[in-house]
Amino acid sequence: MTRTALVFVLSLPLLACQQAAPIELKDVWARDTVGRTANAAVYMTINSGTADRFLSASTPVAKRTDLMTMEGGSGAMEMKYLKGIDVPASKAVSLNPMGLHVWLADLNQPLKAGQTFPLTLKFEKAGERQVTVSVIEPAAAPPMSPM
Repeated sequence: MTRTALVFVLSLPLLACQQAAPIELKDVWARDTVGRTANAAVYMTINSGTADRFLSASTPVAKRTDLMTMEGGSGAMEMKYLKGIDVPASKAVSLNPMGLHVWLADLNQPLKAGQTFPLTLKFEKAGERQVTVSVIEPAAAPPMSPM
């Protein structure tokens, strides 16, 4: 009995290492798609207590999702596909209209302000996390959590 208890106590640190890393996902939003726009972008703030990597996303509202960023070269902004987004420990990563974002390609139907939809995010260490995306008016200010 004592030997079993000792093995259990010694294995606790290993079990703790296998738990999903803590990830905080805030202010997850997309804009209303005006007219027949077939694509959209999702923005959010990601915080993690440990370093991680955002690998991919999926949602039932689009046929394809990609991780992308906006880059400015010679005055024109260009979108670039990414294989992942690094999430440093204890440092917020902002997915926003001028940079990193989740691209929703070939929407099944237009996004309308006031709607919400599910989005599943896959992280290297934290695994999968499901969030709810809020759709806002085209000209509305993005949601922001208090500091």
